Amino acid sequence: MAVGAHGTGRTSGTEGTRETGDRECSGCGGDTTTPWAELAAEMRRIKDVTELSYGKLAQRTHYSRSSWERFLNQKQLPTRVAVEEFAAAAGTDPGPLLLRLERSLAHETAARAAAAVPRGARGGEPALVPAIPAARPESGLPSLGRPLGLIAAGALVGGGLVTVLNRAARERRGL
Repeated sequence: MAVGAHGTGRTSGTEGTRETGDRECSGCGGDTTTPWAELAAEMRRIKDVTELSYGKLAQRTHYSRSSWERFLNQKQLPTRVAVEEFAAAAGTDPGPLLLRLERSLAHETAARAAAAVPRGARGGEPALVPAIPAARPESGLPSLGRPLGLIAAGALVGGGLVTVLNRAARERRGL
């Protein structure tokens, strides 16, 4: 008998069956060949064998029921800590799961990098991307880029806060 997402004994058309191993979920796309899909499938298999519900996983770990549903249905890649806690809750060796997680992270990183490469006019060649941010035409000043600009803004705000706090401390002491 197939067990539904919350151990109800019912399944919907999108949850698949335990007997065939077929699963279709919003994050899977029906593809079980990716390392992430293999990790999720193995975690679901262990969950089924050990008869752990999402609620039991939540009780035995620092993650909620909804987090486990996302991890095991391939809606969100679990963290290393989540995989370790899952293995501890299920009483299994975390090694094979962590290996699959590392492969999943490498695969996701490679997929994102490939998707981020802009394509040139000829179709297959990468377009040339400037290494230095372009100057802002409206101000004539070079752009610092978002991360550096945020750091600079944080330093200014932090410096101002320190000044105000020092002044208030001096006034309290009567200096």
